[in-house]
Amino acid sequence: MAPNSNANLPDASPLGGGSASPLISELIKVGRGAVHGYLYGAKVRAPHALVMTVLFKRNLSILKKMQKILKLTATHATNLGIYVGIYKLATLVLKRTTSLNNGTRAAVSGAIGGAIMFGKKSSVNTQVNLYVFSRVAMAIGRLLLKWDLVPSSTSYYRLWAALTWAAVMALFVTERDEMQGSLVASMVYLYEDSDTTGKTISKLL
Repeated sequence: MAPNSNANLPDASPLGGGSASPLISELIKVGRGAVHGYLYGAKVRAPHALVMTVLFKRNLSILKKMQKILKLTATHATNLGIYVGIYKLATLVLKRTTSLNNGTRAAVSGAIGGAIMFGKKSSVNTQVNLYVFSRVAMAIGRLLLKWDLVPSSTSYYRLWAALTWAAVMALFVTERDEMQGSLVASMVYLYEDSDTTGKTISKLL
């Protein structure tokens, strides 16, 4: 049997074992991540935008409502998609050019992507940032317990709930102009419109 003349040649395919293949493979992952971010952003924003627009933008025409829903969905999807791409690309660059550990690379890359894509104040960015911030805060609380930096207790969750609701009600009564508009609109319906006859159903339609 004749020896394989190609046995010692480098694999020239994008995902093969040639010198350029690992980088190309990683760049493909960056692009794929951006696509995943766009699709997921559209998935989570579209129903939320639909509900909030129908409930609280009743003064808009059907066409205007549709335009607003599409704009909010496209903004969220685009921002998240580009953020994922920036994050994965920055992580790749740092991995290839520095000796930073995984956690530090993730933090630096997240800061870069967050500042670029979610650093401009807007309704969509505010909602996304608040959502992520609340999850981070809860995770930090769990880490404090895990690391025994605070004494373990089953009362913390109830205390957290009490403080959260105390703060939101006090702010609603005294400083509602500083609160997020959609939250204020929801609370107006719950606590003020319920004092007026005829608004129970009409304000929902």
